[in-house]
Amino acid sequence: MSRPKYAPKNPLQSPRFGDVATFNRLPYVPDLKGKEVDIAILGVPFDGGTSFRPGSRFGPRAVRDASVLCRNFNPSLGVHVYESLNVVDGGDISVNPLNLQATFKNIEAHVRKVHQAGARAILVGGDHSIFLPELRAIHAQFGKPIVVQFDAHTDTADSAWGEKYHHGTPIRRAIEEGLISGADVFQIGIRGPLTAADQEDYCRQQKINILDIEAFYDLKRRDQFFNAIHNRAKKGSRPVYITFDVDGVDPAYAPGTGTPVVGGMTSLDALQSLRKLQGLKICGANVVEISPPYDHAELTSLLGAAIVFECLSLMAKNTSSSITTLRSR
Repeated sequence: MSRPKYAPKNPLQSPRFGDVATFNRLPYVPDLKGKEVDIAILGVPFDGGTSFRPGSRFGPRAVRDASVLCRNFNPSLGVHVYESLNVVDGGDISVNPLNLQATFKNIEAHVRKVHQAGARAILVGGDHSIFLPELRAIHAQFGKPIVVQFDAHTDTADSAWGEKYHHGTPIRRAIEEGLISGADVFQIGIRGPLTAADQEDYCRQQKINILDIEAFYDLKRRDQFFNAIHNRAKKGSRPVYITFDVDGVDPAYAPGTGTPVVGGMTSLDALQSLRKLQGLKICGANVVEISPPYDHAELTSLLGAAIVFECLSLMAKNTSSSITTLRSR
């Protein structure tokens, strides 16, 4: 296959502030069948699983607007994304704003369709509840992945107001469904007060790996944690999924989110941490909980776009990874 088949628009021919916004100014290709696409970036404008501040349904549109500044070459990783991968904007997954289960079915079916076309997906939410149906599709294609989760919260809560599924439950529900193993979950940036002293018992019982924010700023412990991720992934032979909740970043840097927690990492910390996953086989990724109504100067949307670009860069850096080589062993 000749490359690049798909590429962002040339800003010298079409200025970045012009045209209809797509992720990274990439071609809009909603039907991937027969198109030789490597990665499809998909919006999921759904916040029906939100328990506090809504608005992440507007996240995909805001990230598209912010992503016009992402460009093509990642100097930190030394990779030109669009010379290595065919990437497109696949549009938005259809959601039902009044029905969480119907939305879940649509997400799973859509991601499965992307996989059937030979591509991987990066989803832009939307609240974190969208992760569960996405994991169902990931598991069907790749088996149990290693999950690297950037977040202020563990997302291992149980039912709330009698509802089993919401944005605080995807990790717990995924473990219960056998989609992932607790020991394969690596959570980064966890912090903040808890509802009760025993709230983290489930994490300990499931052997979830947690690098809380205090440990994150102990450079020795941080390095040990990322080494553990690489070791668990068997030095790059197992599929790895990245899920990035922007509330993992301090609200001073990412104010536009539904459940902000002070005392988090900086934007630079977040991007540098993503780069530590270099060499792993990334089977998919998402960035969630961007709520533009609470944003300032597009800080959070710009971060979301940068996270998408870093995930693309990791995928482009490891060109040995493809949908046919990523199944869990």
